[in-house]
Amino acid sequence: MANPKSHIFLLFTTFLLHFSTLSLAQTLFVFGDGLYDAGNKQFLSSNRVDASFPPYGVTVGEATGRWSDGRIIPDYLANFMGIPQIPPILQSTADFSHGANFAVADSTVLGSPPETMTLTQQVRKFLESKNKWTNQTVSEAIYLMYIGSDDYLNYVKNNLNPSDEQKQGFVNQVIATIEAEIKVVYGSGGRKFAFQNLAPLGCLPAVKQANGNVQECVILPSEMAALHNKKLLELLVGLSRQLNGFQYSFYDFFSSIQRRVIKSKTYTFQTGIAACCGTGSVNGTGCASNSVCVKPADYLFFDGKHLTQEGNLQVSHLIWGADTEVIGPSNLRELLFLPKDIAVTLADINEAIAALRLKQNKIESLYDTKKMESEMEYQWFYQVNQAISFLI
Repeated sequence: MANPKSHIFLLFTTFLLHFSTLSLAQTLFVFGDGLYDAGNKQFLSSNRVDASFPPYGVTVGEATGRWSDGRIIPDYLANFMGIPQIPPILQSTADFSHGANFAVADSTVLGSPPETMTLTQQVRKFLESKNKWTNQTVSEAIYLMYIGSDDYLNYVKNNLNPSDEQKQGFVNQVIATIEAEIKVVYGSGGRKFAFQNLAPLGCLPAVKQANGNVQECVILPSEMAALHNKKLLELLVGLSRQLNGFQYSFYDFFSSIQRRVIKSKTYTFQTGIAACCGTGSVNGTGCASNSVCVKPADYLFFDGKHLTQEGNLQVSHLIWGADTEVIGPSNLRELLFLPKDIAVTLADINEAIAALRLKQNKIESLYDTKKMESEMEYQWFYQVNQAISFLI
């Protein structure tokens, strides 16, 4: 096995050589479904969009088209990057100088219901809008993606007992389309990709309530998500070897949600089973002002499928700064610091960073987000100082 110090030396020598010209990404492009939708759905729909009305947005004082009581994951990540919240691309009067959000609620990879956009359509919209940014901006930007949940939820509704071959065949179709669209973005100049894998879909309140057994997560939807997540990671590893300069971050959202459903109070939630807003045994359907909880922060889920602002905040901290038990080969902050033309391989980078990291046992138990942020900042400066000491 290679000496970690040699990797550290190579990695940080490269950083120092590039430091005078290194510019961190100031642009974020977002693709996905309702978990990431910052308001696009309301511009596409001719019908009422629930997220455009209270109680959505109740924690921040107004409904903004986001499917939460407040902020969503891209909002927090933009804040951590030091840029404004990224506006929905369909809001024509918005300032897109720091990127655009193409995500739409109900989006799928293989085909969407009316009044939304598939992943392919979102990428096409990005290409149509590309003249808003310079080529350098496009190449330095972060491309954040979360999509596929509705593909699998729709699939299990219509296929109650699929064979292993049928399940894998459907997953392969979804992954093949994602691969094609990643390559389109890469071909247009994108290099830094951040992926959030799929949640355990059988644990969503809407899915459990529809199944009739709210105490246990439904097996088939979660199994499909797990198969997808395995294939997605294999795809990203392959692309990092195949495409010159392709860099990625892969966050294990599946495990994060599973833990918070099972051990809610460990993560400051009173419940990870029922949603804050809705009707039925676990508030799995609908969300109206007369069916909303008093304190959304006590809940992991705001409605039957989407997280509360508190849930989004915890997830965002993990994407931004968690260790390799949660996200790899780099977290988002590390991905920002990787020069586009860095000569060392991602395996070298991963090993070097792993050798430097302070041990953070079960980082997800650090539910005090202010403390978490402070410790992550200390950890980063500690790594840099240690690296410099190796060079002296």
